[in-house]
Amino acid sequence: MPSLEIDEKDRGFATIHREEVVRRVVRRVAAVLDLNDFGGRLDLSGVPDCQQWERNVLEVGCRQLGVYATQLDSISETHALDFVREGHVVIVPHKDGDYSIIERQLGNRVEIATVNGSTRHGTVSRTTISSLLGDTDSGVVVAKCELGCDSLSAHDEDGNGEHPTPLRRFLRLLKLESNDIWTVVLFALVSGVLSLATPLAVESLVNVVSWGTYLQPLVVLSLILLASLGLSGILKVMQAVVVEIIQRRQFVRIVGDLAHRFPRAKQAYLKKYYPRELANRVFDIMTIQKATAVLLLDGVSILLTTCLGMLLLAFYHPFLLGFNIALLLTMISITWLLGRGGINTSIDESIAKYRIVHWLQDVISFPGAFKINGGEDLAIEKANSLAAEYLEARRSQFRVVIRQIAFAIGLQVFASTALLGLGGWLVIGGQLTLGQLVASELVVTVVVGAFAKAGKSIEKFYDLMAGIDKVGYLLDIPVDPRRGRLSVADEACTLEWSDLGVQVGANKRSIPAGRIAAGSSLAVTGNDLVAKSLFTDVVAGLVSPTSGIVTVAEMDAPQAAVAGKGRLVAVAKRIEVFHASIAENVELGRAGIGEDRVREVLKAVGLWNIVHELPDGVNADLATGGYPLSRDQVARLMLARAIAARPRMVVVESLMDDLPPSERVEVWAAMRAVCSPCTFVVSTNDVSLSAACDRQFEVEGY
Repeated sequence: MPSLEIDEKDRGFATIHREEVVRRVVRRVAAVLDLNDFGGRLDLSGVPDCQQWERNVLEVGCRQLGVYATQLDSISETHALDFVREGHVVIVPHKDGDYSIIERQLGNRVEIATVNGSTRHGTVSRTTISSLLGDTDSGVVVAKCELGCDSLSAHDEDGNGEHPTPLRRFLRLLKLESNDIWTVVLFALVSGVLSLATPLAVESLVNVVSWGTYLQPLVVLSLILLASLGLSGILKVMQAVVVEIIQRRQFVRIVGDLAHRFPRAKQAYLKKYYPRELANRVFDIMTIQKATAVLLLDGVSILLTTCLGMLLLAFYHPFLLGFNIALLLTMISITWLLGRGGINTSIDESIAKYRIVHWLQDVISFPGAFKINGGEDLAIEKANSLAAEYLEARRSQFRVVIRQIAFAIGLQVFASTALLGLGGWLVIGGQLTLGQLVASELVVTVVVGAFAKAGKSIEKFYDLMAGIDKVGYLLDIPVDPRRGRLSVADEACTLEWSDLGVQVGANKRSIPAGRIAAGSSLAVTGNDLVAKSLFTDVVAGLVSPTSGIVTVAEMDAPQAAVAGKGRLVAVAKRIEVFHASIAENVELGRAGIGEDRVREVLKAVGLWNIVHELPDGVNADLATGGYPLSRDQVARLMLARAIAARPRMVVVESLMDDLPPSERVEVWAAMRAVCSPCTFVVSTNDVSLSAACDRQFEVEGY
């Protein structure tokens, strides 16, 4: 990486040049990861000119294009190639100002791109990769898609588009693992060919025995069969290993996508759902994993065994080939006809299952309603009703499964009997040897037996489709794109809004225009609680207005909300305590917030003495919701979280009113003192707190 000691007169040109180089790197990474460029909208301005300038701009640009960039101080050649094989891109900045982008591995060669004034492509050896990694003193950046399963989603910005069918989603999911799936198919093909050693050995043995009793051919046949089946077994073990890797990657890929998707989910879309119930559908990832393994191991083996077995029988007699073609067509057509409705009934069963879980969540979460106010009978009655709906859905699903199982078993009985009769007739007519008859019977038994086994496991396919459907709806949750600046200047920001029209569900309000200067405080007052809540939602960027615009630091409010990782806009709106330590609930994993800052903000909101008395202090674990803290203590914790990162604007809705009246103004003043310079917006009904603000804005419904 070049030195940043630049003459003042050259600083402007050098910065522009460096920014263009980083821009090229970012776009190249996005192209390799098959991502869109948002029409070329890369806002790389506003990053301070410091020692880490390039790396900061690189991270900003990557995140704007949907790429998650992780900085590593050092990495070995083996680990770098492991990342590349997993679909990541490794960016290596060099001392001379160039960037090497390790893109993919092609056999023993590695494809890279070198970027400076231009972009050069080529392939190098692994030894060269080691040299490249050694020619950097600032570490490397590993980049991956933030939404790694975006190809499975509906691709609708507002989540209103048509959801893809489960089968289409599943095929797209398999496409992401295409390289390893072809490896599984290759292993299955070779294993299937070797498995033909059994009928061929039996055929040879029967023919040899029919000529007389010879020991040597028996020993040779046994050794050949042992070697063939042994190698086939090794390949099956290797298949299982590759499929296990695919299962792990599926889990990590989907969970990683959701971990990036959920924090950026459009809140207007989630209004019609219960988010925790949606998150329960993550458990269907395990269903997808296990069902995919069955299909890749058993399904591919059944298909290849059937094809190879038919090919073998074609050499014996045309009648046997015709028999197997008719058998195969019967298996496919009848199974398809009998399985109609199987996917839909499986999805209905899954929906009924999640309705039960959702209801039981509500029952255990609301003791006031179901324990104190006498709602126990309703809890039981509705649970029984939902269970009855599940049983009906399950019966519909099982009717499809059982008729397929019955057909598969019946076909196995018919095919084995018919082949014995047909083969016997051909042997009597001298058109088939006794060994070929035995081998044919073995082949057909294996093929039809595998089909019968698949008939018993067909339910796993339906479970897979239902699981894909449930997880697919999670992947369809629309997200806010990262199009804003991710850097923040060290100054308070202005807040300005035009005449606004806001509607969320049945609530619709009009709010007059206004503006507050940077560093001042605004009290939002009025008796219309809905209007006040909608206004703070719009200012915080949680909801987009139907008309008008809100600007924060000259950015649209939704854009400002995702800028700076909480260092531009922070919000304390509702109780959002997750199961983790007090320190983690305050820090949120944001860099630059250490133990001293946590202590400072907890003192400012009047929570430090309480936390200090807990056995583990700031490392004490909190339950979801905040236990063992009381409601007003949890409110203080939310306030501490909002000011911890020293944001340029803080939006507080009603939480100040949860504090004792005698402490509100004092806590408010302390918050402003430890988070300065900062613009504050607080929604409150407290007259003294409102008077402590620089401006008052009364919101009434219009």
